[in-house]
Amino acid sequence: MAEKNPTQTWHRIYRIVSGISAVVALVLGILGSLLTSEPAVRPAHAGLAMLFIVTTLLSTIAAFRYGKLSGVKGGIGHAAGVFVLSLVQYALGETGVTIVHIVLGILIVLGALSLFVLAARPPASAAPSAQA
Repeated sequence: MAEKNPTQTWHRIYRIVSGISAVVALVLGILGSLLTSEPAVRPAHAGLAMLFIVTTLLSTIAAFRYGKLSGVKGGIGHAAGVFVLSLVQYALGETGVTIVHIVLGILIVLGALSLFVLAARPPASAAPSAQA
């Protein structure tokens, strides 16, 4: 039983942090859509962008640890991809490349949501041990 506990813990962390990332991505998208009519939301948008970078980094670390412990490595590349895209997205926002920033932002929101769906799946290794 002690062997499964770290795997379950990292899976729980992976789910929670990727869920937070997905929520932050949605809020960023909503705030981003308000920027043209309400420029006062820019500081909140920028602050949440930094939070998004941190949560995607944590998602990547959790996906890596969970993948190493469980052997389920499908989420590692996805989480790392969302993290790298979040860095590119932040740079685009800071340099003012608006059109690319908007398009990439939509893709990142979809990527963060799909990462959460991937992380929310029950572990594949739990099914065989339940039968044994």
